[in-house]
Amino acid sequence: MDKREFIKRALDTTNGFILSESAEAQAVNPNIWDYKLREFEEQNLVVTNLAESYDLRGPGSDLKITVDDAPSAAAALVETTDVTISAYSTRNVTYTPTEQGAAYQVTRKEAVRSFFDVMSRMVRKLGYSMALRKDNLAVSVARAGAGNSVIVNDVSVATDIASTDTLNYAAITKAIQENAADYYINSEYLVINYYQEKQLLDLGTINKANEFGTRDAIQKGLIGELFGLKVFVSHSITSSSSRAKALVLAKSGSGEAALGYAIKRDPIIETEYHALGRYWDIVGHEEYDFQVLHPNAICTIETYSA
Repeated sequence: MDKREFIKRALDTTNGFILSESAEAQAVNPNIWDYKLREFEEQNLVVTNLAESYDLRGPGSDLKITVDDAPSAAAALVETTDVTISAYSTRNVTYTPTEQGAAYQVTRKEAVRSFFDVMSRMVRKLGYSMALRKDNLAVSVARAGAGNSVIVNDVSVATDIASTDTLNYAAITKAIQENAADYYINSEYLVINYYQEKQLLDLGTINKANEFGTRDAIQKGLIGELFGLKVFVSHSITSSSSRAKALVLAKSGSGEAALGYAIKRDPIIETEYHALGRYWDIVGHEEYDFQVLHPNAICTIETYSA
């Protein structure tokens, strides 16, 4: 081919209408958006459902629960000597509900331009946000009020936990023993996170939830059963400094849960339109409180957790 012919046929990158070279060409090629809003990934929230519920929706600022103390053993008697009078004692647990909530705002201008229903999605996110707060608070209260504790592999202090100190059978059975030694013989739940779940499943003999053959297998967060404990996995068992505290929860002899949950006001979603500013407030709020009813029915198990 003649050189002059080649130059004549070459593309003019200065004036050609080319997407990769011309700003004018780029301007007439719009971004294309998929109009479907994908769901966000939710944390697994299960701990609130394991608590004993109390209805505090009526008048009153707090709720006092009275728990009877165990008496000491009787003593031998001497003929004609008066029997010693025993002190009768109880203890109180007080629920003082507080407001918990979250909010979003959206302008009318944005609401009419968005390709999805912004307000309905905000309501959906508020409901999840409040549930997340509730489960995290339940775990925090249970950990703080636990009467018993175990560090895996009998490590002396938590700061000495190494990557090899993973959740094992010995730590679980020791936690059950700790509760039972305080008369709470009905340990029922083990609540772990997803790192501890892997550690447990790697041991290989846990009874899987899908093998139960009962409706228990469909409970949210229930992954299996071990040593009579129903094993729940939850994102609310958070890690800090490569350590996490699992929970073993027992019930009292009368069947009362270790952790209590008092409801003062059910979740509410409210909206308010501000005409001058032309925007909406979307607010979710509720009132409740968590308290530990039976401290010695809770044992923490601290392990390595990434």
